[in-house]
Amino acid sequence: MLHLSMVEFDDKAPLELLEMVNRVFSHLDKSHESVDLQKETQDKTEERVCGFLKVLGYPSDFNPNFCRDVVHGEKKTLQHILWWMLTRMPDLNRKAYTAKFLVPL
Repeated sequence: MLHLSMVEFDDKAPLELLEMVNRVFSHLDKSHESVDLQKETQDKTEERVCGFLKVLGYPSDFNPNFCRDVVHGEKKTLQHILWWMLTRMPDLNRKAYTAKFLVPL
């Protein structure tokens, strides 16, 4: 569990913010635990992160600019994603669990 002040959060580098999002993802779906963001390509990261956000029902049109901002660790975008996920964890746990059975392979 991270205990960050707003100043500490704001001081995080883009990759650290993306790693925080990935930690929340891994809490929802264990398949995200084994991902090394430093070794994963940006295209693969974009596909995985934006795809999982779509499954969770994140309110976005997922245009190329949004996905680029996510992969590049844009603070405002990732801050909103983290806030959205953390305020809905029980519901997102349910969605992530049932998505395994509902998303086509």
